[in-house]
Formats: sequence, structure tokens, C-alpha cells
Amino acid sequence: MSILSWQRFNIGLRLLLSGGPILVCAFSVAEFPKTSGWWMLGIGTGVLLLTLVVPAVGIIATRKSVWLLAVPFWAVRIRLVEITSVDTVDVHPLEEFGGWGIKGSSRRKGLLLAADGQRAVRIRMKNGRLFLATSGEAEHAATAIGLAAGIP
Repeated sequence: MSILSWQRFNIGLRLLLSGGPILVCAFSVAEFPKTSGWWMLGIGTGVLLLTLVVPAVGIIATRKSVWLLAVPFWAVRIRLVEITSVDTVDVHPLEEFGGWGIKGSSRRKGLLLAADGQRAVRIRMKNGRLFLATSGEAEHAATAIGLAAGIP
């Protein structure tokens, strides 16, 4: 297993993600001193820390597949034999997909995993699906995936 790219969400995205857990913590105060208030506060605090510290977009390669990750929310496994092309592109997440994070649909225009930046690895599959993942090392990741998949 090899980590080809790991790009953390920018601070603005992490703060947006933390809005829900903050509300859970705030509403848990209304439940004090009941036991449910303590449980809600504990869960809300745990998820709040998770959304502030962990979120990232990663590209991980194994011997037979490539994993595109939006940690800790989502992951997709792409088998190397299903890949028809890999390249790098400039992507504008807000203009083309409506924002950062997990955007789009893999059955339509494509699925974008965007943490920050504008360079992305674009993977086309035999069934027509398209995946894009932003990366600070897009050229390196695309080259490594192409070599592993046997694409010139």
C-alpha cells in the first residue's frame, strides 16, 4: 500500500463541517442534568474534534486497486483493470461542481473529491464513470496510477 496523495481540507471547510456537532453540543445543554444530555455532549464533542482535525482527501494505491478517500466520510475502490485513462486537470470546484468536499455524481458528469487547490487527478473507467481528486502532487499520483494500471 502506498499513499500517493494526502491533502487536508482547508480551515474554512473544516469549520463548516463542525457546524452540526456544535449544534448537538448546544442542544445537549438543554438536557442537563439528565443522562441523555451527557451522552449528547460526549458524542457532539467527539464528532466536533473529528471534523476539526481529521478531514482530508487521499489517494492510496494497492497492488490491484486505487482508493479515493474523503476521510472520514467516504471512500471508493477503483480496480486497476477498470481504468482506461489517468491524467491531471485544472478543476474549479465552486464553478464546476458547486463547492468543495464530495461533489457531483459518478454516473453523471463526474465525482469530485476536493479539499483545496485546483490541480486534480482525473480517472476514467471502462464503464464511463469519471472520478476527480484534488491533490498537491497530482502529476506524481497520476503517473503512479498510470504505471500501475499499465496505461502509457
